[in-house]
Amino acid sequence: MDDDEASDFAPTRRTYLKLGSLTATAALAGCLGGAPTAGGAGQTGVEPADVPDDASCAVCNMMPAKFPDYNAQLAYEGQDHQFFCSTGCMTSFAAVPGHFDEAFDGETPAGAWVHDHGTKDLIDGQSAFYVLEMNPDRVDDPMMKNPLAFASREDAVAYVDQYDDLSEDDIVSFDAFDRELAEQYRAKFF
Repeated sequence: MDDDEASDFAPTRRTYLKLGSLTATAALAGCLGGAPTAGGAGQTGVEPADVPDDASCAVCNMMPAKFPDYNAQLAYEGQDHQFFCSTGCMTSFAAVPGHFDEAFDGETPAGAWVHDHGTKDLIDGQSAFYVLEMNPDRVDDPMMKNPLAFASREDAVAYVDQYDDLSEDDIVSFDAFDRELAEQYRAKFF
């Protein structure tokens, strides 16, 4: 386009309407935020938090920051994250939150995060597969007896296949944790 053609250009009403529509669409998209958080079942866009150095486990009072490969956390709507030294403490709290803190009585976690037993990566605790390991001699972790979290069922099966006293029946989901199961791991706190 040369200078003469450019000076003859006059935007039409249609041009202004298109420009206005694009601007409104962009503004609305900005107000709505980005894409929802990728996560597993139960995730509602809640994110894991950095474990504060001074945080105490909501069940046993140990310091979760001292166990970076084993600590866990729960998020509840409208509440601060709850931090735990291990999966055993986290699943016990999730099963009976009101027992440990009345403010959480009857509450359901909006998010949960645990460390994968094999990789030590932080994973979605609500979609993890838990091996109900009861032998403290096989695992060197805080509190000595914890359910072991795995991101994939295949990894959980590979773990139980190593031992004669474990089977696929010992692999459960997050929702399987109730007071009875929690007491198997943290009886002295009930």
